[in-house]
Amino acid sequence: MNINLKPIYSFLHKKNKDLLNEDLLFIDEINNFLVQEDLLLVENAKDALFNVILIGSGGTENLFLKQFKEDDEPVVILSTSRNNSLPACLEIKTYLENHNKLCFLLVGDENHIANMIKHIASIIGAYKSVKDNRLGLIGGASSWLIASPVEPKVICTNFKQNIIKIKMSELEELIEQEEKEMLDLKEFNHSSELISKAENQEDLEMALVIYKALKRLVVKHQLNGLTIRCFDIIKKYKNTACLALALLNEEGITAGCEGDIHSLVTMHIVNSLTNRSSFMANPSKFNYEDQSIMLAHCTVPLNMVTSFKLMTHFESGLGIGIKGELPEGRVTLCKIAPDYTLENTLCIPATIKENLSLENYCRTQISVALNDDGLLELLKASFGNHIIVAYGDVYQDFLPLLSLLRR
Repeated sequence: MNINLKPIYSFLHKKNKDLLNEDLLFIDEINNFLVQEDLLLVENAKDALFNVILIGSGGTENLFLKQFKEDDEPVVILSTSRNNSLPACLEIKTYLENHNKLCFLLVGDENHIANMIKHIASIIGAYKSVKDNRLGLIGGASSWLIASPVEPKVICTNFKQNIIKIKMSELEELIEQEEKEMLDLKEFNHSSELISKAENQEDLEMALVIYKALKRLVVKHQLNGLTIRCFDIIKKYKNTACLALALLNEEGITAGCEGDIHSLVTMHIVNSLTNRSSFMANPSKFNYEDQSIMLAHCTVPLNMVTSFKLMTHFESGLGIGIKGELPEGRVTLCKIAPDYTLENTLCIPATIKENLSLENYCRTQISVALNDDGLLELLKASFGNHIIVAYGDVYQDFLPLLSLLRR
């Protein structure tokens, strides 16, 4: 993917061949690092992912203003750290921030700059990927989500996601239609594992019927993701949507439970940043001695786990719940705030240190270690009763992407 490079030099410097050649070598060295990420800085690039404005010298501030367009955002400026480039960049950056523009300043050695460009490319790529996506809300939010109101217009304004409300009765009609069809268990992902691990074949078949009905809703409403008031399913069918959500997430359709639209939006944004699934979990237990938190839920994307078991759903003891084993390693804990502010948004680094098998908790259980005073930082945030777990250092890009979506 090409990134459009737009150099700006003052009249005193634009004909200085030695300076220009030095800067060409500077760009070439950055590209040597970028090519590993399938990115390249190119002048006059067509269909570029974004622009990088190279401030090649001092005295370029007004030249920048002449080229700057109000709808150019984010603005990415690059300093060579020579010929008064950095002072000019800082003046431009201050101007942009004073005018409420999202700006990234690239400065440092070539490797560091290439790494920053990689992050910006992830942010802008994710923005383009999720903008105007359609997220289904099936049956509304669960009654206990008293701090997470469903406000489609506000969510669209803040996160550029379109919330599509779907009645539970529409899903129930599709479930009844699917029940009448012949079910071929071999057509599903992980079919042999599902068959061998299911304690009750009738429960497995009903769980897959629910999956097929949800998949038909995805196609009918052209959904990029969905969340379902899943306890209504338990009441009516004595089964769960846990397996269906696990399979949908694996397929790249962001799927959450309990009708928690804030968790769904968070998951969808995180998934677009990482190109991987994320885990929606309940904070179940705090340990202040080692600054850790236990997170648990009865569904987990099957492409996030190294192995899984099919059990019953924890609260009801019915249907199918999933106990997955998640790899240990670096993760980010995040969740958009119910008041939609960046200040109250949860976004902190953490580490999965072990999987657990404790009674009286949801089936998939992980112990997550936080940094010093991490629990206090977590409690300062405002995120309701679910946390999203994403592999990698997503915290570096999550808040900048939210800032861009809110423009």
